[in-house]
Amino acid sequence: MKTVAIINLKGGVAKTTTAVSLAELLAEGDKRRKRPGSRILLFDNDKQGNASRLFGVYDREREAGACQIIKTGRIAGNIRDTQAENLDIVICNYFMELAELEIKADTVNAQHDRYKSALEEIDGQYDYCIIDNPPDLGMNVINAMVAADEIIIPVCLDAYSLDGLEELTEQIDQIRALNPRARLAGVLITDYERSDTSEAAEIWIRTKSGCPVFRQKIRHSKKAKDATFYRKTPLHYSIRSGAAQDYKAFAAEYVQKFGNLAAEERS
Repeated sequence: MKTVAIINLKGGVAKTTTAVSLAELLAEGDKRRKRPGSRILLFDNDKQGNASRLFGVYDREREAGACQIIKTGRIAGNIRDTQAENLDIVICNYFMELAELEIKADTVNAQHDRYKSALEEIDGQYDYCIIDNPPDLGMNVINAMVAADEIIIPVCLDAYSLDGLEELTEQIDQIRALNPRARLAGVLITDYERSDTSEAAEIWIRTKSGCPVFRQKIRHSKKAKDATFYRKTPLHYSIRSGAAQDYKAFAAEYVQKFGNLAAEERS
């Protein structure tokens, strides 16, 4: 199983939309390219639970699966079905704040590798685990980075996002002391609107940032924002929208560069 963490320390850059869109597209496969659907575990690691809400499984009353996993390092009993074929989910909610406080108080057991241990329990049951993360660097995000094989950074082309990119790449370099296999798969430009400023920013990020950057960009789309009000992804709200088509092209690019061959080997 390959674990992919979607991370940015800045909010509003389409982390959740990227995570759920990639998860859906990998689960559905691509008939045109003769790529079968993969078995996907979507891991909601954000206390806001937006990914959980999108799939109609958010629960505000009880401690969510992600909270129990970070406390125990065990995943049994914490995976939920979704109505999407080939796609299961670990849900999250605001109990994550209490869970983080609890593990920070644990001075006996390691705090950083709870997700890694839990995901090792189900290695072979899924092809990919896609982790959606909050815009911070709490212990749950550190756990996600320690568990990850690859990290994808969605960014908008504004000064704040570009400033935060350097800080995040430094954190990724530091995390390799705990997880040597972690690599930056690439930066994904999101909410793209063509202008002289955005074109200059794109040239900088592709040539001067020192980070790999996906060829595909995700265009700004009003329908992508509208989709959030209906608890849907761009793919299911408006498949013909620019953002939905761009995410399809991004998923194809990701599979071409980094795809897990397990699903193909099963077919």
